Amino acid sequence: MAWGLFFSFLTGIFFLLGISLYYGCINKKALAIFASSCAFIVILGLLVFDLLPELISTQKWYLFLFVLLGLFIVKIIDFLVPHHEHHHKASDYETKGHQEHLNHIGIITIIALIFHNFIEGIGLYSVTLNSVRSGFIFLLGIGFHNLPLGIQIGTFSANKKNIWLILLLVLSSLLGAGVVILFGSIPALLERIIIALTTGMIAHILVFELLGELINNRGQKESTYGIIVGIILLVIINLL
Repeated sequence: MAWGLFFSFLTGIFFLLGISLYYGCINKKALAIFASSCAFIVILGLLVFDLLPELISTQKWYLFLFVLLGLFIVKIIDFLVPHHEHHHKASDYETKGHQEHLNHIGIITIIALIFHNFIEGIGLYSVTLNSVRSGFIFLLGIGFHNLPLGIQIGTFSANKKNIWLILLLVLSSLLGAGVVILFGSIPALLERIIIALTTGMIAHILVFELLGELINNRGQKESTYGIIVGIILLVIINLL
């Protein structure tokens, strides 16, 4: 039990490490471009190699209605979260409009990742109960996902008003482990519905938010480096 809780807690620490890297970096503009490109690849891999195969393997095609619902939920969040209309222009990273746009992306990304890491916490704790070694390998895989996403969150959500959302994100995996301790598990159908909702939310972030950043920064060496590092991370994650 202790190892499962510890590993679940560590997954959130990887987010904090990424955020700390952002705040400790001198050239924040370059890191922001690098992080958004890297995060695009990592989240794309999360969808293609993790979430979508999980849904398809259930052969419960009605779950894809919940994927659409996840997309709709993000649209609702779009209306609720303070949003600044922003049209990308070259070299506009430091403008107020672009910063508000990045903060908006950060908030909806954090909300989607809270759902995702809650489910991962349930899985990580359950795996660790059976094998500490398997749990540790699972932890590394999650950590390699969370580190670049932490940099992205630092980049996109540097507003101190978001501190409580970030704290909830850091603890979300631990909360998932807590559910296993309290209830033993959650119903398989409910877990699948949460995964489907998360898939829709993350797909929206990928296509309608991060893709715009990637296109805007095309041709810049930081963006190229981010894509390369993202691909390397995906290879490492899938070899674990």
